[in-house]
Amino acid sequence: MRYYILTILISISFTQVFSTYDYVGSRATAMSGATTTGADIESAIFHNPAQLSDLKGKKIISGFSHLYDLEFLTYTHFGLSYDSYAINFEKMSTEFNNTDLSSELAIGISKGMNIYKDRQSLIQTGIRFNIFSYDFGQTAGTAGDGSNGIDIGSGIASGVDIGFQGVLNNKYYVGYYLQNVFRYIEDTNLGSSLPQTFSIGLSYRPYEDLLTSLDINQLSGHINQEIRLGIEYKIMDSFTIRTGLQSNPNRFSGGFQYSFIDNIDISYSFLTHHVLSTTHQFSISVKF
Repeated sequence: MRYYILTILISISFTQVFSTYDYVGSRATAMSGATTTGADIESAIFHNPAQLSDLKGKKIISGFSHLYDLEFLTYTHFGLSYDSYAINFEKMSTEFNNTDLSSELAIGISKGMNIYKDRQSLIQTGIRFNIFSYDFGQTAGTAGDGSNGIDIGSGIASGVDIGFQGVLNNKYYVGYYLQNVFRYIEDTNLGSSLPQTFSIGLSYRPYEDLLTSLDINQLSGHINQEIRLGIEYKIMDSFTIRTGLQSNPNRFSGGFQYSFIDNIDISYSFLTHHVLSTTHQFSISVKF
């Protein structure tokens, strides 16, 4: 019974057919989602695509977590970047008694560009095209386990994300990120649409090893904004620590990244919740 109650609570928190989850990746989880500005491959692949603009080389990122420490609610992500291009894949599924109650998939292709550059300043933009799909599985049926239930439905949608970022002296960052600014949903009779979010970010890097970030995030249809603060500090070349805070609701996060080989990074992070348990995120990345 408690699993059904928790599932209902989580569904209410998402409020839409397609979920909005702003903590994809170990870095975003550890910094409470304060990823709109800065210069990081993981944040560029899954968040503001403007950060792809100056990236070079190839990198693969993969991660896994049980949201709110619930074994039946899994979230996986995979990303690949090549210079200023990137592909991302995300999947969230809910499983109970070996039966998929629901699943969501998101695939995106993004590109970052420099639209102005001089010796001290830089203006960047980025765009991401997303394809979403969801499947609600089947009803419980007369057997109560879904074996002879009725198919509830599925659907496909598409959306476009746009991001901008300004950089001054590689120390000051300002930007904003629009998710699903253009959207289209089909094959559904549920009367819902893709969630739209708007984020404004500020970051300050006083020196190379320290970054502080502040984000203001607004979900369309909601009155209150979320204020997010994240800090990233490289203690040594092979070890970086991160932490963050968020309001509405009040949450706390932290984590680290360890580079045990020049081109392989392992990350862990956690993010608390005001009602449910803490989410733990693990990821690995490889540079080429």
